[in-house]
Amino acid sequence: MNSVSLKERIHTLDIIRGFALFGILIANMIAFKTPVFTEVRDLVEGASLPEGAMNAALTLMTAFFVDGKFYPMFSMLFGLGFYIFYSRLMKRGLPARKMFMRRLVFLLLIGLVHLIFIWSGDILHTYAITGFLLPLFIERSAKTIKIWVISLFAFGAFMMTALMLLSSIGMNMMVSGEMESLENLNHTADLAASVMANGSFGEILAFRFTNEVVLILLQVLFLVPTILPLFLIGLYLGKTGMFTEIEHNIKRWKKVMWVGLLVGAPLVGLSVAIGYNLFDWAPYLTVPLAEGLNVLGGPLLMLFYVAAIVLVTKKSSVEKMLMPFASVGRMALTNYLMQSIIAVIIFNGYGFGLFGQVSKSQGVLIAIAIYSIQVVLSHMLLKRYKQGPMEFVWRKWTYSGEKKHSKAA
Repeated sequence: MNSVSLKERIHTLDIIRGFALFGILIANMIAFKTPVFTEVRDLVEGASLPEGAMNAALTLMTAFFVDGKFYPMFSMLFGLGFYIFYSRLMKRGLPARKMFMRRLVFLLLIGLVHLIFIWSGDILHTYAITGFLLPLFIERSAKTIKIWVISLFAFGAFMMTALMLLSSIGMNMMVSGEMESLENLNHTADLAASVMANGSFGEILAFRFTNEVVLILLQVLFLVPTILPLFLIGLYLGKTGMFTEIEHNIKRWKKVMWVGLLVGAPLVGLSVAIGYNLFDWAPYLTVPLAEGLNVLGGPLLMLFYVAAIVLVTKKSSVEKMLMPFASVGRMALTNYLMQSIIAVIIFNGYGFGLFGQVSKSQGVLIAIAIYSIQVVLSHMLLKRYKQGPMEFVWRKWTYSGEKKHSKAA
């Protein structure tokens, strides 16, 4: 029950986790600085590029390289972490299922606090709820897990596309039939922009709870079929020893890399082309179809990233160069929460109030600055301590009951 020593850690996993946090911050920046949680205009008119060549180029690059690639990476690592955690406890004769459930309860509580009081884009509560399904798969064979992954991806992409398409068609029918105006449909987003930029903490909290938090909680069950297969990819990689026996799996990693690139990149490219209406289709079709394609292509491109990192970090010089990412990755929970705290202070009215005033390129620069600060602080903190503060509390919560039981025995 002692924490994993530095020698025992798989540094490649920490590097990938740190890399994922950087991508997540870049992807989340648009939601930190604009009212995307209440915006419906794109479902009626289709997505459009921002003004300015640099902003437009960065938007397209983010859509292709970042959006829908890094939260799958984080999700895959969660599933892999579950396998490592569960397997180690089973080998030591500890109640793995019970302790994993305790771990999920903590994550759920932290996620709800994050969602309600800090930022509406929280993913932790969804991870926790989906995570309760993982023990059902721990005894399954790798082949069975692969079948579940493929089936759930197909179902999740279809469901996501269908739900968004129904919403888009419904809104377009209301607007075209003059039952509703686009201005009225987008009233909440306009109000959000004003409240977020100028409101106090209490005003923003009240607005977000009514207009964002409740709706996000209601959507959780629709997200589970898209998150679970990502968890299962991590479980599959754990069961097949892809990270613990990297040298014996080099050919498989190369296959993963090329399949991820050659299948994932075209799907994502098509998604971006449709999303920004390169084919001049009806606007209400573009966003749902683009999202569905990215649900399929994003995880494949993610696997290309992961495989590429695994292969390049075989060289100790490259691994050493990428270790700053590992420092951030070792404190993933702490840094994920800190990204939100720093961002809401920058953009919300009770902080610097820059909500709605920052361009795409400026947002990317802010993300790079935040992440750079996290690299330095993570490195400095881990020189003195074995883990980050939230990781320490999470571990204490997970193991406290068993330690008391062991002492009593």
